[in-house]
Amino acid sequence: MVSPTLIFNGSISGFVGVLLGIIISLIVNCTLVEISISSFFSLYFGFLFVVVGGIILWRIFSQDSADSKESQAKRRPLVAFALLIILSGLICFTLEQHWYRSRSPLMKVPLYTILGTAVAFALTFSVVDLVNYVLGFLQVSVAKPFVESAAQVYMVLACSLVMGGLFGLIFGVMDVEDEVSYQIRLALLREERYCYPVGAILGGLVGFCNEYIRDQEEQFGSSGMRGFDDDI
Repeated sequence: MVSPTLIFNGSISGFVGVLLGIIISLIVNCTLVEISISSFFSLYFGFLFVVVGGIILWRIFSQDSADSKESQAKRRPLVAFALLIILSGLICFTLEQHWYRSRSPLMKVPLYTILGTAVAFALTFSVVDLVNYVLGFLQVSVAKPFVESAAQVYMVLACSLVMGGLFGLIFGVMDVEDEVSYQIRLALLREERYCYPVGAILGGLVGFCNEYIRDQEEQFGSSGMRGFDDDI
């Protein structure tokens, strides 16, 4: 049975998730535009993605290799995503050379889908870390972080993958990056009409589901549902 407290807290979390989803939508699409048209930002994000992906891989493989099978299975998604981030960095370097200017939008869709996924992932988890820090700073007693358990992390990870992939897909299909300079703003606004609802729906869904998972773990205990801090 859903308690009134869960409904209230879930509604607040869902509303905050809607706002964050819209903000992330705007930032991801603006970032994709800058990566596409600016050589400086292409090199900057390319270097950043390669370094971040390398650090994640190093932290994963630098741990004791005698861990349990469960721990190793938990790391596989992190390894896969670290490789995806590194691939995104390499794609940024190729965009800096303008190799895809004459290509059709459909050929560029996979590239921007990967880039959108990497940007959304980095931005989403940065926001989560910021929220956890702010909540921990404002609360006097030691409280459970907003996103901590493995189930919550997997949910946010899946949402960032879907959200970033959809943003990159829409960006590539609408061919925003090939617009002339004075029309890019109009093209971006036209694209955001499709991206805002996606970000709002996914953000609201994740906000409510995150609160639901927190409620279930508080009721039934969370032994074995520890966070990923030891893995990354």
